Amino acid sequence: MEPVQIYTQQKIVRPRVMVSVGLTIMGLLPLIWVYRVLGTLNFLHPITFLSGIFGGMFTTFCSWILVALVMFSVLVLRANRYKVVNKKMCCLADNLSLALNLKAISVALVHCLSSFLVASVLMWSIGGRYEDLIINCDSQRCLNEHKWFGVQFAALVGFLWSWNLSAFGGECLTFPSTEAPVVKRLKEEIPDILKSSTKLTRRVFLFYCPAYFVVGQCSVWVLKKLLFLHSSETSEFSSWWSIVDVRLFYQTYILGVFVTLSWSLGHFLFQACMTKHASYEMVDAKGEGSIMAALELKEDSLAKILAFKDLHQLSARSGDVRRQKIFSLSNPGGHPKVWKAVSAVTMSQLQELLNRIETSNKELVESYKSIMPRQAGSKIETLKPGYNSSPKSSQPSQVTKKWYYPAFLYQQYPEKLSAKLFYDSQKHIWCVCALSDLITRSLTEDKYGIVQQNLGEIINLLISLTRTIECLFRVSTVTGKRSTEPYVNRSSHSLGIELYSQLKSSLHSIAATFQPHISEICGLSSESLKELESYAC
Repeated sequence: MEPVQIYTQQKIVRPRVMVSVGLTIMGLLPLIWVYRVLGTLNFLHPITFLSGIFGGMFTTFCSWILVALVMFSVLVLRANRYKVVNKKMCCLADNLSLALNLKAISVALVHCLSSFLVASVLMWSIGGRYEDLIINCDSQRCLNEHKWFGVQFAALVGFLWSWNLSAFGGECLTFPSTEAPVVKRLKEEIPDILKSSTKLTRRVFLFYCPAYFVVGQCSVWVLKKLLFLHSSETSEFSSWWSIVDVRLFYQTYILGVFVTLSWSLGHFLFQACMTKHASYEMVDAKGEGSIMAALELKEDSLAKILAFKDLHQLSARSGDVRRQKIFSLSNPGGHPKVWKAVSAVTMSQLQELLNRIETSNKELVESYKSIMPRQAGSKIETLKPGYNSSPKSSQPSQVTKKWYYPAFLYQQYPEKLSAKLFYDSQKHIWCVCALSDLITRSLTEDKYGIVQQNLGEIINLLISLTRTIECLFRVSTVTGKRSTEPYVNRSSHSLGIELYSQLKSSLHSIAATFQPHISEICGLSSESLKELESYAC
């Protein structure tokens, strides 16, 4: 592990994990109190209800301590599962490979057991017939099936929540488009978190109740055999009709909502804390805490992504003293080492994306020409002049290679392909923003004119990338292949649209800043010159 990664882990990651877990645990206290209010709600006896709520503060506090211990252990354990760049997902088979991963199933089982423990504590805090799982009846140990019905449902909800998060890329850190405090983001997202929690609970509940009629007694029979419990008509469902208990359904449903809401709250707070802006040092040396050392890391680690975000922030923020070091010369030597390093690492990222999209465009055109009837003058043939779009009969396309597999597992449409291309484009967006801001500010802050040395090369790259993305979107439109499946990675696809918008905006900003001097920019190609002049109009 590089020194800058160790620095990020010790100074940024670990404190933020503790803060997110602490905020989650603090948020559980009012949630448990609300759960006890809803769980003991009784309009027929309001005095008894109010006295039980305010007299049971000690029970609420004890429940919070026990639930907090369970949540703390699981949230800290799950922190290692999060990634900064998601796996490339463009079809259902990719999602299934994530869902059926052994680690994903193991973590889901941990959530299942934890949800079972949390539900047991919460139902104990309500009391009554939900207080104990094993009760005494006729001097014998019997199973309290009313409580078993609720805790088993909570365990199923916890398992499905974790499994769903792993299957659909929820373990990837999503950076917000605008920087905002964690508390403010939480206030804005609380309605969506509550809505998604109730939606998942409702779906599982509608499946769980009928299933319990059919196979529910199997789990009861296994539990009684393992714990040597006896049967009793007073503590168990003696018939199928005895489960039709509105009060039991109500208790079980709000229990599932609480469990899902608790996990979702912890997940959101972890995301919000880990994606906050972190400041690195703008120094020439690649030592501990250096932004250049983080930017030049080979793998897309959290340190590298946070460094790109920090570069975007320092280039856009007014009065940031670190930006002056980018426009400075080395001493001794008098060379613009910092600017060369910053421009080289950002341009290399954009060039890698450009090559990736160009290759994909060629494959897209050839693939669709090989499976569609050739028509003279069709739009596919005239999409991109210069592409070698002749079909290769000796090399079957990617679509025809997998014809013997279930089609719905491997079907790839342009929207899915663009999602695959832009799965890591958050850093590319920050690269474009940083280059644009540094170029526009160089007109007043660059005393030595160091940005002018490769300004034309940067503009050529930005214009080429814009054209290539336009071609990709045009291919998607012409082929008419639109996907509505829920397993499409929409967040990655939206990153492509955001990147394209940012490229256009950056070119407009550069053209407006250098409008009187556009023709004097060195290294600018004739096509890029015309394109940049059109942005200035």
